[in-house]
Amino acid sequence: MQQDEPHTSRAPGRRIGAPPRLRLFHCLLLTASCQLAAGCRGLGKPDTQYDLLTAELRTRERELMECRAERDHLRLLGQAYQRQLQYQYPAATCPPGEGGAPSLPLKEISLGTGTGGVDDDRQPGDESLMVVVVPRDADGTAVKVPARVTVLAYEITPEGLKTPLGKWEVSPDQLRKTWRSGLLSSGYFVPLQWERPPTTARMRLAARLTTLDGRDYEADKDVTVRPLAGIAPPPAAPATPIVPPPSVPESPRVDELPPPMVSPAARLKPPTPLS
Repeated sequence: MQQDEPHTSRAPGRRIGAPPRLRLFHCLLLTASCQLAAGCRGLGKPDTQYDLLTAELRTRERELMECRAERDHLRLLGQAYQRQLQYQYPAATCPPGEGGAPSLPLKEISLGTGTGGVDDDRQPGDESLMVVVVPRDADGTAVKVPARVTVLAYEITPEGLKTPLGKWEVSPDQLRKTWRSGLLSSGYFVPLQWERPPTTARMRLAARLTTLDGRDYEADKDVTVRPLAGIAPPPAAPATPIVPPPSVPESPRVDELPPPMVSPAARLKPPTPLS
């Protein structure tokens, strides 16, 4: 006898599966599991390599932004100088200098704040010298120009005599790396080592800036330094007594000379007649 099959009330063509609520529950459970796994990883040991890469990327982005800002600043500065040169030299767009470099409209240079001795080891005395050269245009603004610098130093003795202390030559490549821009002062901060340590506190510094087109600008300044410990000033030279030259008697004037002596016989002798 054939048994009757159980009756199912499903629509033809409909697939039997989990109800929608159960599938939604499974999806939520899977999502929570993934989030929990990610959270457990984050609570564990930090990824040092990832942090280093992130810090390196931030550093590179900051350097790139600074380079772009410096490029834009130099571009605007070059355009301003180009317009000023066109106004000063109508016949030539850009008067070439040495090597085809344009000549910038400098007016003067000065030795700025910060020029003087430098104490690096916190011991008595200055181990080096800092010279701040500030090129200025007609408006008094510090401008960065390609040039070379010559620095001369003299120490001033208590007697007021100036003794040469050293001479330094700074090439354009070396000078370009010493430029600093700040709120208080901007210019070339040139560090120099003593050729001979000073023995007195008073010094006279003289700087000459030569542009690439051959123009010279000079400036000097008196500064105060601290001599190194153990370096005594040179002994003062003994004073040489000044001996006055021997006095020469003055020759008598013609009207003060006595009359010539004439003998009595010469006075009585008659004159010789003319033949």
